[in-house]
Amino acid sequence: MHLVLFAGTARLIKRKLPIKRLCAVSIIGSCSIFIVLTPFEAWLVHPAGKFFLSVLLVLIAFGFPSLLVFLQSLFMFYIMSFLAAGAITAIETMRFSMQLREGFLSEYASSMYSSFSIILIVFSIPLLWLMFKWTDVVTYARKMQWSKLATVTVQVENALWKGEALIDTGNQLKDPITRAPVMVMQASLLKNELPDEEYKQLQAMLHYKRVEDLEHINWWEGRWRLIPYKTAGQNMQMMFAFKPDNITVNYDEKQISFDSVLVGLEENSLSSNEDFQMIFPSDPLQASANASA
Repeated sequence: MHLVLFAGTARLIKRKLPIKRLCAVSIIGSCSIFIVLTPFEAWLVHPAGKFFLSVLLVLIAFGFPSLLVFLQSLFMFYIMSFLAAGAITAIETMRFSMQLREGFLSEYASSMYSSFSIILIVFSIPLLWLMFKWTDVVTYARKMQWSKLATVTVQVENALWKGEALIDTGNQLKDPITRAPVMVMQASLLKNELPDEEYKQLQAMLHYKRVEDLEHINWWEGRWRLIPYKTAGQNMQMMFAFKPDNITVNYDEKQISFDSVLVGLEENSLSSNEDFQMIFPSDPLQASANASA
C-alpha cells in the first residue's frame, strides 16, 4: 500500500522518486505498525502522531527542496491516501452488501477486518494503482487538449457565431483556387442566426451533398465555395464553405483577426463531448506570429 501511495504521489507532483528510496520509505512506513508492541501504541493512533509520521515519511521520500514544494508533496500524499482509503472502503462495502446478511450495520464493523476482507484489500491494491494511473493519463490528455483550444468568432454581415476551436496542426485544407486556408465549423452553430427556412435548406444541402443545390440558395451570394478534400480510405469529396467578413481568434492570450480564412461546414459534431465546435488550422496563427515578431 505504501508503494502505491508514494509512487502515485510522485506521479501526480511530477517528481522522480528513485526505486531504492521508494522501497525504503515504504518499508519504514509499513514497519511503523510494530509500535503497537511498545508502550507508545497510543501515539500511533493519535492524530498528532499520524501527522508526524506522515511528515517524516514525505520528508524521507521527497526531501526538503523548499517549504512550498514540501507542503505540496505532503498535500498530494494526503490526497492519495484519502482516495485509496475511500476506494478500499467502497470495494469492501460492495462486497459486504452482496452477502445480503441481516443486521447490516451491526455486523459491518466486525466484517471489515475478517480474513476474507483483508485478502480483498490486498488484491485491490493493483486496481488502485491502475485507477490512479488512468486518472493521471486522462487528466494529462485533457490538459493537452485544452491547451490547444481557442475561442473563435465568425462574422458574416450582422451575424456572429462564437465557439471553441481545436488548433489542428494537421489541417492543411485550402481553397484550390485562391489557396486560402479553410477552417471547419459545425453547421449546427448557424441555427441561432439563420431563419428556419434557410437553415433547413442548408441542412439538406449538407446531408445529400448535392452541388446543384447551391443554385437554389439566394442568400450569401458570392460567398459560397466548393472545397475538394480527401481523407484516408475515402474517395475525393466536396465540402461546402463560405467566405466570412471576419474571423477573430483568441488564442494564447492574443486576439488575432483574419479576413482571408474560409469556413467549411460539417453536418456532424466535431467532438463527441462537445469540447469544441470548430477546427482551426495552425498555419494562419503561425504566419501571424511570425509577422508580428
